[in-house]
Amino acid sequence: MHALRFSAPALMLASLPAFAVEVAPGDYSQFPDGTTVGLLYYQHASTGSAHSRGNKVSSDYNLTSDIGMLRLLHTVQISESATLDPQFLLPFGRISGGGEAASLGSASGTGDLILTVPLKVRLSDGGDIFGFSPYLYVPSGSYDHNDPLNLGENRWKVDLQAAWVKFFTEHWALDVVGDGIWYGNNSDYGPGSSRLEQDNAWAAQIMGRYMPDQTLSFGLGFGQTWGGETTVDGVKQDNPTQTTNIRLTTTKFVTPRDQFQIQLGRDLRVENGAEENFRLNLRYARVF
Repeated sequence: MHALRFSAPALMLASLPAFAVEVAPGDYSQFPDGTTVGLLYYQHASTGSAHSRGNKVSSDYNLTSDIGMLRLLHTVQISESATLDPQFLLPFGRISGGGEAASLGSASGTGDLILTVPLKVRLSDGGDIFGFSPYLYVPSGSYDHNDPLNLGENRWKVDLQAAWVKFFTEHWALDVVGDGIWYGNNSDYGPGSSRLEQDNAWAAQIMGRYMPDQTLSFGLGFGQTWGGETTVDGVKQDNPTQTTNIRLTTTKFVTPRDQFQIQLGRDLRVENGAEENFRLNLRYARVF
């Protein structure tokens, strides 16, 4: 077995919490002025292997996460075609290690609070939309520098996300999303309270969507993340992320105000870090 070229804590910062704010097909749809939506998420994910510079260095690197999230948004119409959706997202849950990652132990608690005000602009009568969302991660989550695993990151983070939604017909649409992520420094990293810095990271998603009717949609999407090499006390860790994933999504309004969503996914290719071999996302949304 080759020695891992990344430390366990550095690996975790690249894999949990999420690298960027993932978008599900249809997330940039506009709501009428004054609409309030409450959402509850549950995600179960597991990894089975770890990679360094594109090579598999462990076939028994098991990280399991069970993460929930509360989200609340309210829509404000600012022009005939544009809306703002001020909102917050609060993750919480548990992460644990097994196999060759068993020494990492486990962690539970809350993740960092996320604040955002997405702008959505309708581009045509056919429903095409441009969206822009600045996400601010507040270092409020559970964090202990002595623990290898944490849900909080103990640093500020900004994710600038842009989206374009193209409707080809009333039944077919394409969602394209891109992110740029900027990281603050963590000056209390690891048992020695080291200084952690991280390069900018980038993410992209492309998702095809089929809608048999106005209450049901099916989506197939691919995502890519890259960049984000970390530096600890001035020493580069040689761990930039380059990961490709796949997502299958079904979304259904069971009543005019209640929506359920299920999404399955996994990583297809990982350059550095743990490879996610299974992901289940569940979401319930209530429109008030």
